[in-house]
Amino acid sequence: MARTLRFFCLFLLVLGIVFRGVHLGKKVYWHDEVYTSMEMTAHSRSELVQTLFTSQEVRREQLLAFQQFAPDRTLAQLWTTLGREDPQHPPCFYILGWYWIQVFGDSPVAVRSLAVVFGVLALGAMYWLCQELFHDSSTRWVAVGLMAVSPFHVLYAQEAREYSLHTALILVSSTLLLRSLRLATWQSWAWYALSLVIGLYNALFMGLVAIAHGVYVALNGGIHWRPLRLHRGAIAYLLAGTFALLAFAPWLWFLFSSAEIVKGSTAWASVSLPLDLSLKLQGLNFSRLWLDFDWNGESGWVLAWMLPVLLLEVYALGFTARNATYSQWTFVLLLTFVPLLILGLPDVLSGGQRSLVTRYLFPSFLGVQLAVAFLISQSIQALQRSKQLAGASVGLALATIGWTSIVISSQADTWWNKVVSYHHPAIAQILNNSEHALLLTDSYGINPGNVISLSYLTNPNTTYFLVPEVGQFPEVPKLPLQNKRLFLLNLPEPYRQKLSKAYAGNLNQVEHEFWLLKQE
Repeated sequence: MARTLRFFCLFLLVLGIVFRGVHLGKKVYWHDEVYTSMEMTAHSRSELVQTLFTSQEVRREQLLAFQQFAPDRTLAQLWTTLGREDPQHPPCFYILGWYWIQVFGDSPVAVRSLAVVFGVLALGAMYWLCQELFHDSSTRWVAVGLMAVSPFHVLYAQEAREYSLHTALILVSSTLLLRSLRLATWQSWAWYALSLVIGLYNALFMGLVAIAHGVYVALNGGIHWRPLRLHRGAIAYLLAGTFALLAFAPWLWFLFSSAEIVKGSTAWASVSLPLDLSLKLQGLNFSRLWLDFDWNGESGWVLAWMLPVLLLEVYALGFTARNATYSQWTFVLLLTFVPLLILGLPDVLSGGQRSLVTRYLFPSFLGVQLAVAFLISQSIQALQRSKQLAGASVGLALATIGWTSIVISSQADTWWNKVVSYHHPAIAQILNNSEHALLLTDSYGINPGNVISLSYLTNPNTTYFLVPEVGQFPEVPKLPLQNKRLFLLNLPEPYRQKLSKAYAGNLNQVEHEFWLLKQE
């Protein structure tokens, strides 16, 4: 059984690695990825707005210039621009990308391939963590095999953002913590401290992982309560955490000095959602680890697919708590629930949706996957034939639905994680089918990033008329409409009506936040 399991998991590993690189350029290069390229090439949103959103007609080449590497840009510009305009995204991934694109180019496929590399490295990091945590080869192979064909991890390994590196660093830092507690040497703790520094400079939510680690150290002999004193492991953890915090101080300065920018950029996370919708979204979040057909949760029958997966995850966490050693189950449950609770408490107390944001929950997802891998491996190794068959059946079912999900996803040009750019392929098709289309939008909010996202998909005949934010500059511009069809993207209702009146036309909504102005 062990040999068969290993070969099957190796097959899943190869399959997962291959599909991480399949059709890298097929899905829309969405709003956030546009900002990845902009930041990797040391361009800024303010520069884009000041240069192009000046009530003028521009071509796609002018927009895409803000996605391309320019020799006159410097790494220092990248650091300061990112720190001043987008400090909630620390610079590690973008600095690595700065060097990457100079070797492999700045196309969407090239930039996404960097995320693929870290997505593959995360698989090795999962194996290493399971080796340190469970000391059991079956659990290691099951965890890696299922992670390899997890549609969630494949999806984010193909996104030009820091999330696949974040996944790898969560796993590496967790492994180094367990190793440090076992070896109790200053060298091992130094490596752990370094992993925290790199993790924080890659994603602020590494702080949630560090807190979970601290609780784990405290619960596993780090604190003696009577009399109250700290064990050497707890002292070493505190020193490592303090070092990481001090090393992160330069970026903390950006966060505090640009607090208003951070608050404005993340204000949407403070908006509360109805309870039934929140539960449905959270169910989708955790079921997408294994099953993802680009559902939005609006169809009632989706629950019939989600529920068995969610029940399996809950059972796996309970099984781990009952059957793993104390040090094992506390690690898995703390990694799962500490970040979830830290994000969820503000939602409960003051409202918001922080605990529902998929990209905030990577530690929790990894904890659940560890629990499921432990359940399957222990069942397969049980003495009872029925438990062996049950474990093998569950593992095969998860691998099958995961593989099916990633095959379907690989053929799609958009997916749920493209969020505000989800409808861009459909919008681009309309523009490309309209000879000499003119797209009008302003510099408000997501529009600058989204118009560049669209420019990747449109043909050269489509031009763009970009105006300053219409909430501040409501004047209707003089548009070059000779032989052109005018489309509006994400403009407010009052402004659309002013345009309609000024140009004697009728507005027809043809896609999400996308209108055609037909002149009479």
